[in-house]
Amino acid sequence: MNSSGFGPVIQHAFVVRDMNAALTYWIEVMGVGPFYKINNATYKKAFYRNAPATPEYSVALAYWGDNQIELVTPTSDNPSIYKEFLDDGHDGLLHHMCVTVKDMNEFRNGIDATKFETLAELALEPEGHVLYLRGVGQRWPLIEVGEFPPAIYELFNRVKSASEGWDGKNPIRTL
Repeated sequence: MNSSGFGPVIQHAFVVRDMNAALTYWIEVMGVGPFYKINNATYKKAFYRNAPATPEYSVALAYWGDNQIELVTPTSDNPSIYKEFLDDGHDGLLHHMCVTVKDMNEFRNGIDATKFETLAELALEPEGHVLYLRGVGQRWPLIEVGEFPPAIYELFNRVKSASEGWDGKNPIRTL
């Protein structure tokens, strides 16, 4: 952990209205890929602004060097941090940066609650937790703090390995 209290950023995430257009941009203009797409992603349990929530969204992951690029599009009008971002007029812009922790409880105990507001809290399937934090005085982007299970790291490694030496073929792969 560095002096900010957060570990290194592993991901930059962009929320988009049109997943296909965003994928085309990142693949054809930026040369990033392949993307692994998850349609209709879900959480075991979710809270948005301290109320139970049911965010519905699709996600696509790829690597640009060592940095993971995540594209997220909400697939319903259910209240969520993704819908709020788009409603604020930020289609395609940086929504959050992700850092990881080994122990979410330890992280919570160490974070200065006067400096951060928790906008969303998620329980992952089959295990793991994610917080979306907003720094005081900052609207966007958010900080995603993830305590991920081994299966998520295996997915990240699979996506990263596929990007190394990628020849441009099969740019979108569905999980």
